[in-house]
Amino acid sequence: MKWIFTVIAILLIFSGCVPMSLLMGPEIQPKGTVKHAVGMDLLIGFDEAIVVPWTFQYLARAGLTDYLEASFRAALPSILISSPSITLEGGVKFGVPGFSNLALLTSGGFFFLSKSGNNETLFEPYMRIAPIVGFKIMDWTIAAKLQLFVASEVGFIPGISVNNGRFYFDIDFPLVGGTTIPDGGLIGIGYAF
Repeated sequence: MKWIFTVIAILLIFSGCVPMSLLMGPEIQPKGTVKHAVGMDLLIGFDEAIVVPWTFQYLARAGLTDYLEASFRAALPSILISSPSITLEGGVKFGVPGFSNLALLTSGGFFFLSKSGNNETLFEPYMRIAPIVGFKIMDWTIAAKLQLFVASEVGFIPGISVNNGRFYFDIDFPLVGGTTIPDGGLIGIGYAF
């Protein structure tokens, strides 16, 4: 029985599609390949000194061509935070021929059972557009991104992503507060397979 709790703890610590980002390095999956990831985002509160789980996620990425990748993300909210909702999102990442360190992600999806104050809506649509620029140091890619995120609010979300193709670490700092954008930052810890 003890080993079950150990496995669950490891999965929670070393998991993740990264916060608000569909694993946003500039790399494109090779044509015909599929990569999966499971994950967790951590919320860092600015008003209070808190670090708590935000969402638990699953992500699939598929290479369609040498410069085009499709992705699907499903996220479940943590029971420790009341504001996020069940999330489904699909996206496309465009590479730039001749520049493997540049990409553009566009995606859209829905927050299901979204809460805003005392009101609850069945679903709330959203979309994001994010240019990504990165560079490699040995086996690691370091990338900067700036998301335009449109839901009930419009916000810009700068972030940094570090990955080696298997382990992903990400940090995002939303510039607009609200029900769909947390008052604080998000850290993602990721493992892809």
